[in-house]
This record gives sequence, C-alpha cells and structure tokens, in this order.
Amino acid sequence: MRRIHIYKKSRLLGAMMIVLAAVSAFTLCACSAQGNKSEQEEGGRPPEWEQDTGEQGSEEPGDKEPEAQTYEAIPSSGDTELTNVLYRDGDTCFELYNYSEEQATLYAGCVNTAAEKLHGVNVYAMVVPTSVGITLPDGTQIPGSDQKAALDAIYGKINSTVYSVPLYDILMQHRTEYIYFRTDHHWTALGAYYAYQAFCKKADIQPHELTEYRQEAFEGFLGSFYRDMEDNPILGSHPDTVNVYHPLGENTTLRFYQSDGAAYDWQVIYPVEDYDASMKYSTFIGGDNPYTIIENPDIEDDTSCLVIKESFGNAAIPFLTDHYRTVHVIDYRYWTGTVAEFVRSNGVQNVVFMNNLSAIRSGYLMGKLSLLF
Repeated sequence: MRRIHIYKKSRLLGAMMIVLAAVSAFTLCACSAQGNKSEQEEGGRPPEWEQDTGEQGSEEPGDKEPEAQTYEAIPSSGDTELTNVLYRDGDTCFELYNYSEEQATLYAGCVNTAAEKLHGVNVYAMVVPTSVGITLPDGTQIPGSDQKAALDAIYGKINSTVYSVPLYDILMQHRTEYIYFRTDHHWTALGAYYAYQAFCKKADIQPHELTEYRQEAFEGFLGSFYRDMEDNPILGSHPDTVNVYHPLGENTTLRFYQSDGAAYDWQVIYPVEDYDASMKYSTFIGGDNPYTIIENPDIEDDTSCLVIKESFGNAAIPFLTDHYRTVHVIDYRYWTGTVAEFVRSNGVQNVVFMNNLSAIRSGYLMGKLSLLF
C-alpha cells in the first residue's frame, strides 16, 4: 500500500492546509463525477468505447496491473480477406470478436459465486485473449470489439476475493513469437507457457524454464480456420506446427472420462504425428473430455487444483502437472455436477478458471458454465 507522508512547514502550515483543502475538494468532485459516468455507461455502450483502465493483477486479489507499454509492431502482408467471421492476412487468420455485456456479467458471476461458496479455497481467473486481440497486424481496421477493453470490463466485474491473472500484457510482450496458430483459433503451447508464468507469479510458485522441458514438434496442422476458410490454398500451403513441452514428472498419469462414463488411461502429451491434419491439437491431455484427472506421484505433498476450461486450457494444463500432485480438469461444456460439491468431495485447494474471450461472449456456453454453480 502506498503511504502518503505529510511534512510540516512551521510558518506556512496554515496557508498550505487551505490550498490542500481546496485541491482535495476539487479532486473529490472530479472522482465522483467520473464514477457516476462509469455506472451509467456500464449498461450502455460496450467497453470498447470506454477508456482503458488496465486489467487486474498483482500479488493481492483485485489489484490492477501496471500501465500499458509499447509493444513490438506486426506489419500486414498486404494480402487480406474478410468474411463474416474471419479475417485473413497472408497465411494467418483471425476470428472476429464482439464483446457481450450480458455474457461477461454472467461469466463473472460464476467466478464470484465460486469464490463465495468455496471458503478457504484459492480461486483464480485467467481470461485468455484470442489472436485477434494480440497478433493482429498493426493498423488493421476490421469490425469488432477491442479485446483489451473487454478484458478490463470482465476483470472489473470479478470480486477482489478472486485472484485475477491478467494475460494481455505478457502475451503482447511476446506477440511476434509463435504464440497463436495461424490456421486455428487456439494458442500454441508457447503462448500457454507465458500464461503459466503469469499464473505462477500470482500463485507464488516458481515456474520452470522452457529449456527444462523435453520438446517435440508435430508438423502439418491445419485447424479450424483452414476448415472455415473452405480449405484456402494459402493456408493449406503453410500449415502450422504443434510444438509441445513434455511434463518433467516421469511417473505422471492421466485418465479421462467420456460422457458415457467410459474411462481411458492416456498420456499428458500424446504423439499425434499420424493423426489427421485437423486433429493434431488433441495432443494435449487427450483432447476435450468431461472430466480428466492427472496425478504426479513425484509431488510429495497433497496439493491439488481444479481447472475449469474449454479447449484453450488444454495446452496450458501440462505445465501445471509439475506443481500439483493432482490436477482435476472439468470441461464445463460436457461435465454435469456442481463445482462446490466436487471441491468438497475431493479436497481441492485451488480452482482455476481458464477461459477464452470468444467463449465468454457465447450465451450457450455461459449458460452451460452457470449450471455448475
């Protein structure tokens, strides 16, 4: 907490107090007027029209991260194409994004409810921007909402009892690196790694260096953008590579459960070199399943966490397995039950919401998430 020190001047004290009183009165009026304006605009224009205030983030819940900084520029290729949902610049596609005030409020309500019900449990919120908010070439003019403003609005709705993990700045700092796929809507494992670093800082965990992991590459990935662009030849001639970082724990096990209750033992990182070009992202944690449990017996204590995610979370979860003896994973799109009961029954100490902005604007998906609380 910042401390304000008042130094006394013996002969000018009275005059200074008069001046300070006048300044204080003026400042209070100005702050009050700004506060009223924010309350009026909350239900009106979407936040992309409001002044950026910065996402939350520090060592304490509810604090805000430092002021925005200058980031490395990304130039346009000059070869562009716009559809109803996608924008292509050269061999890279971006999904258009529109903020939804209603769904953002519903999402934040779910996170806040979790924190209220789960006394003694650390609750973290990691809202993941999509590529259009981070790696879109500078100066591009396309329809949609400002993702930085959307992130500010969502984090602003989340209570101070939740540990908000801001990701915008750290991803922007690495925006010229291969942190999002070009032919698919997901981030890469490298992008997820930088988010993992931000989480570790918030959770007071020492992250591992990239050089500590065994790395592997699966080439020839053509993802959802390639499909949605009707097999665009430019994208097809420049497929993605799925780079992976294997967990350090040599005895880590994974079991996932499908909707019919069938259980399968799997690998945290599965070799997908022979998979179809569209399926290579499923290398991470066996893909999307209602419930997955990952156990690392090399962790001697009983630490555990629950990750509530959609598919963006898949690429980040392998990094967490080296810090918790048990990592529970719930994909809210398919799992049925209540989070509070699950946490109590399994003795979970940490709950991590890891959700991307595109999902948070969906009424259907936020409706599914709300059923868990």
